[in-house]
Amino acid sequence: MGFVQSDLAASLCQSLPFPVLVVDSDCRTRDANEAASRALKLVRSEDGGSGGGERHVLPPDRPLAELAAFGSHLTQVLGFRRPDGSTFEATAHVIALTPDATGPYFALVLRSIVGGGSHTEEVLLGERISAALDTIPEGFAIFDPEERLVMFNKAFRDRCGAAASAVRVGVTLERIVRANLEAGVYDGIAPDAPGADVWVAARLADHRHGTPAVFAVAGGRWMRAESHMTAAGDIVALWLDVSDIKRAELALEAKRREYLSLLQNLPDMICRFTPDRIIRFCNDKYAALYGRTSEAMIGTDILNLVPPEFHERTIDSLAAFSRETPTNARDILQKLPDGSEIWVQWDVTAVFAGDRLMDFLVVGRDVTDAKAQRQRLAEQREELERKNLALDQFTATVSHDLKAPLRHLSMFADMLIEDIERQRTDELAQYAEHIRQSSQRMRRLVDSLLDYAQIAYQIVGRRRVDLREVVDEALLLLESHVLENDAEIEIGPLPAVSGDPDLLVRLAQNLIGNALKYHVPGERARVRIYGRKRESGVDFVVEDSGIGIDPRRAARIFDVFQRLHRDESTYKGTGIGLALAKRIVESHNAVIALDTDYRPGARFVVTFPETSENEEAQPWEMRQRS
Repeated sequence: MGFVQSDLAASLCQSLPFPVLVVDSDCRTRDANEAASRALKLVRSEDGGSGGGERHVLPPDRPLAELAAFGSHLTQVLGFRRPDGSTFEATAHVIALTPDATGPYFALVLRSIVGGGSHTEEVLLGERISAALDTIPEGFAIFDPEERLVMFNKAFRDRCGAAASAVRVGVTLERIVRANLEAGVYDGIAPDAPGADVWVAARLADHRHGTPAVFAVAGGRWMRAESHMTAAGDIVALWLDVSDIKRAELALEAKRREYLSLLQNLPDMICRFTPDRIIRFCNDKYAALYGRTSEAMIGTDILNLVPPEFHERTIDSLAAFSRETPTNARDILQKLPDGSEIWVQWDVTAVFAGDRLMDFLVVGRDVTDAKAQRQRLAEQREELERKNLALDQFTATVSHDLKAPLRHLSMFADMLIEDIERQRTDELAQYAEHIRQSSQRMRRLVDSLLDYAQIAYQIVGRRRVDLREVVDEALLLLESHVLENDAEIEIGPLPAVSGDPDLLVRLAQNLIGNALKYHVPGERARVRIYGRKRESGVDFVVEDSGIGIDPRRAARIFDVFQRLHRDESTYKGTGIGLALAKRIVESHNAVIALDTDYRPGARFVVTFPETSENEEAQPWEMRQRS
């Protein structure tokens, strides 16, 4: 009788390297693989099978059905007889095969020779192979094309933990997986969970298609399952403990997330791109600069973020980096998606590995406030230098103008003493009068200086001030001067400004009084006062038809003690009026200037900053003198 062509028998005979016999219930040989034929010295037929259907290789009274039922995963010691009459004992697995019409069959898988016979190929393919596989720390198993377990080592069985008893020859892979699931071997997967069947199906699909799978098992460990198909259709399964590798991966991933979180929380804009300008990484702040997400930025050429007119300059700038000069920094005015602009300080670093350029690292920081602060500091420094220069000039001027009356006092006092000593009295009264005039001038100068010095400290609080009311009060104070000079005063529309009303009255009084004082002798004084709008604020204008001011002196007329006429008999004063006016104007964040193009006479223009709309009660053009 020929070989029983069951699927399992075919797989055993074709694939396994150790001896496998197929016998009937009377212990007669039905087929044997090549290793069994060599061990039993059987003659193989031309079709590859072993003959001897009537040959007993086992005593006919051996209860194979009972041995198979006792457990195919256990080995039995059986006695075997070769055709030449020699005998030997060997350990073997007894596996019951699916019966056909001729009766039951059994597969005998010989594992090792325990007595008699030759200890050559049988020992090598039996006990030594099993012992060698058991030394491997990775789980090893062979499944036939029907996914039934053919062979396994100790590590494979141990990997199944509480489900180890389910691991035996002939059991399907699905049964092993479900036994592990029921025993809680797989961490986090309960047998009655909604996704349990899907998880099992995924593991079986990975096994069939040779797809590696990593999953957690009890005890905080991780397993990697691999499957490899043999030429005969069997599947070699490996279960590898990858806990250390997985822990390292998890730690690396945690570090990556920590690093990414740090980069996202930094106030800087960070980008990393390749030598061919392709972005590999950028944080959210960098992406937001261009109105995108960080994910959308990956793979973008940085030239797409630069205006076309700067492409060539950008390419040249990147090409200039070298190991000797790997860094560069510059401030760039950056336009935001909403149309606003900020100043960004870009620091670019070229990353080299040896002589090879690997990446560019770009770090950007918004320095708009810092740049504005530096600008303010520069302006304050210039203002301080200007004020120091003005202070030096003020000190020199005051020193000079104060010394003049002191010299007169000293000179006439000496002359007075000298005449008294000579008993000459005819000029004493004249000397005394000169001393009195010099002391009065000295007092006026000192009072003017005190007045000038205290102007900056007189603003206690600002409020909305109507300049028309200011002019009216100033004219009331100057009424005698107006009448004395028979002055013609024209008042046009005037704005309202924010400031100190008393100081603004003082300002108007000084400017109008100056216009009245310097009129052309013998002619009627004419003064025109009005306001006008500007982009930067509003103007308060006082102009006259008087003698005018030489434009060459326009830069100095606001200095202390600067007078157009030294002869006080015609135009009296200390030369501090315009200096006081300028000090009041500056205390209101305004600007005063002489219009050098105006003829005839003089025109002074005070420009106040525009006031807020909620301070404006009505259009200032409507406020006119009734």
